[in-house]
Amino acid sequence: MSTIIHTSTKELETQSHRVYPENWNGDDWIAVPPELENMVQENAPYCELVIEDGVLVNITPTERPAPDLEPIKAERIAQSKADLEIYLAEHPLQWTDGGYYSITAEKQNQLTSKIMAATMAQTLSADYILTWNSTGEVCKEWTLQDLSALAFAIDARVTKLVGYQQAQEVAMRSAETLDELNAIEVDYDAVS
Repeated sequence: MSTIIHTSTKELETQSHRVYPENWNGDDWIAVPPELENMVQENAPYCELVIEDGVLVNITPTERPAPDLEPIKAERIAQSKADLEIYLAEHPLQWTDGGYYSITAEKQNQLTSKIMAATMAQTLSADYILTWNSTGEVCKEWTLQDLSALAFAIDARVTKLVGYQQAQEVAMRSAETLDELNAIEVDYDAVS
């Protein structure tokens, strides 16, 4: 197998069915000696070739252009939001009754609707049985005061997690280098 590099573009070619130099057209290509292959693979096209008597004897790595951080930032931010949704789904809140209660956005909306309906029923002196369930269990009857306390506890937990995600997002948007961006960790387990 022959690996060759274009002397001006630093494009690499590796093909087993061609033999350098007999089957390569043009003088712009040079064979990469086996002892330089790893270095060339890691650095091309960001390198200068050291050629002596028509033979590649070494390379000098050159500075790589800085990557466009905006798409990388957008991807990291989107991932942090997706990871938060997964975290909320996989980490229900344990309540004082020992049960675990889902804290996803969907369950929060349903809980808010139930509390609103119970509040309206109370205002209108209408009969209404307020029920809610822990994760994996059937609904049981709740008092408005107790279910509201659960809703407040869920809201407090989610607010902390969302605030943490937002702080990490701001840090990601402010990163000026790839190293700075990569140094920003998102660890929802660290949020107390």
